[in-house]
Amino acid sequence: MQDLISVIVPIYKVEAYLDECVQSIISQTHKQLEIILVDDGSPDGCPAMCDAWAEKDSRIRVVHKENGGLSDARNAGIDAATGDYIAFVDSDDWIVPEMYEKMLAALKSENADICACNILSCFPDRICPWGCREYAVGEPERFLEMVYSDTSFPVAAWNKLYPRWMWEDIRFPVGKICEDAFTTYRLVHSAKRIVQIPEALYCYRIRENSIMTSPFRLQRMDEEEAWRVNYEFIRENYPNLQKRAFDFYLQKVNGLIHAISKEQREEFAVQYRFLRRILSKNLTYILFASGLGLKQRVKFLVDYFTL
Repeated sequence: MQDLISVIVPIYKVEAYLDECVQSIISQTHKQLEIILVDDGSPDGCPAMCDAWAEKDSRIRVVHKENGGLSDARNAGIDAATGDYIAFVDSDDWIVPEMYEKMLAALKSENADICACNILSCFPDRICPWGCREYAVGEPERFLEMVYSDTSFPVAAWNKLYPRWMWEDIRFPVGKICEDAFTTYRLVHSAKRIVQIPEALYCYRIRENSIMTSPFRLQRMDEEEAWRVNYEFIRENYPNLQKRAFDFYLQKVNGLIHAISKEQREEFAVQYRFLRRILSKNLTYILFASGLGLKQRVKFLVDYFTL
């Protein structure tokens, strides 16, 4: 009998995309699925659409709950899951039919705890892969190094397949964005072996007016916290990667402060000053002691003096 995979789909105000998402899951070549649609108190037609899908396919279960945000919805799905493995699909995205068949095969062949695949970024007018990644397999430290150097191992939860036991003590942080960055390093740390396959099997829809593509919002400060927590964990557990993780954190801070437009600096003065203090305190380190390349250090310097 095939291993049961619990696929968790958090749903909120995605009427235009939900059918395509669910159809891509029920069309998987790996048929032994438990598809958990978590209606996160969606005020539109999504709750009824979820119930309609459950009537069409016995593998679909619907969880209706009050709105609590993406992390809370995912956590509700984890609590309801009974599968041998857990996977996530965001409800405005879709997946390639062979996704779970190929990922499960890689997990088994490599005796790994986590499998990741490549991703297609799907813009309204074009589709492009995140990068031509080679097949990679190894221990957690290798993959954490990939996260904090060139992000060739994305922290996204949804391009991965995990055994359910990994989620016994881990949940997404309720009320925060950048939720994957708060959790992935802990999951990687708990794995004995990880595999990443180069096939682009997850289709990530890029939408206008998302939190990450719209003007700066206060929630974006969760990014600073997420990557700071990452660095603090790495400093304690993987000292060989400490500099990489800190450099990566500073790059995230630099990107975050430049997301605050000049027109928004008065509104977000407290956040702007906080981020600038971090850069000011570490400018000498960035220029003379970091592991960043020359071009990256020059960019930091130019960026700093444009603040």
